[in-house]
Amino acid sequence: MVNIEDLYSMKGKVCVVTGGSSGIGSYMAEGFLAAGAARVYITARSEDTLRAKAAELTEMFDGECIAIPGDLSTMDGVGALSEALRREEDYIDVLVNNAGLGTGGPFERMPVEDWDRTMDLNLRSPLFLTQALLDLLKKNATPADPARVIFTGSVAASGVYAHVMAYSTSKKAIEHLTPALALALCEDNILVNTIAPGRFYSEMTRGAWQDPEAERFKRELERIPTHRYGGLDDMAGVAVMLCSRAGSYFTGEVLNLDGGHRLRHG
Repeated sequence: MVNIEDLYSMKGKVCVVTGGSSGIGSYMAEGFLAAGAARVYITARSEDTLRAKAAELTEMFDGECIAIPGDLSTMDGVGALSEALRREEDYIDVLVNNAGLGTGGPFERMPVEDWDRTMDLNLRSPLFLTQALLDLLKKNATPADPARVIFTGSVAASGVYAHVMAYSTSKKAIEHLTPALALALCEDNILVNTIAPGRFYSEMTRGAWQDPEAERFKRELERIPTHRYGGLDDMAGVAVMLCSRAGSYFTGEVLNLDGGHRLRHG
């Protein structure tokens, strides 16, 4: 008989969520704690915001949310996070590579610095953070209870958006990387998937949704088949599914969590 609570339980799990101080990353961190995770480490550049979020989530649940401030746009930052985690844990069960950067503007004025820092944070850093933490991910992973690596993609990967060329290219590359890395890590009992969000309530999209009565926002909702933005429950539910027993036979996939966006624009 299926026990639904056990199927979606993350009891005792140790998780890491980059870009976890707000928006999508914080939604996933909250979902893991609500599902019983023992410890969830969150990291971001804004130390005050990060520590406030960690304290808030720790207060809400039995598990602990722990802040590790840092900048993952450089390999030094990747190394620093890896070392900080090693001082605290012998293994980790879940790594969510969510930290990212959204740049945009006309192609003719796009500086090489924007291209480089977008590719560094959105593509290079999550790949090499996974590599740096590979031994911790392997340590506790079994065929029945694999470790999980989750990347955050974007609906921007599914269409042609000239004004966000660097961002959309980096997210398309994440989608290409996902099955390759999943295949590489299957023998180590590590599952790799990507969640590709559409429009969610987050800091990155605040300019669009902060005035719900604005005509621009109303027009945008009309273009989304489900006519709404995604929120906490939407992201937490999918993240917990992927990282619990419910998702333990699922690897190499991109989940489009977009309210039907790709049905019209993909």
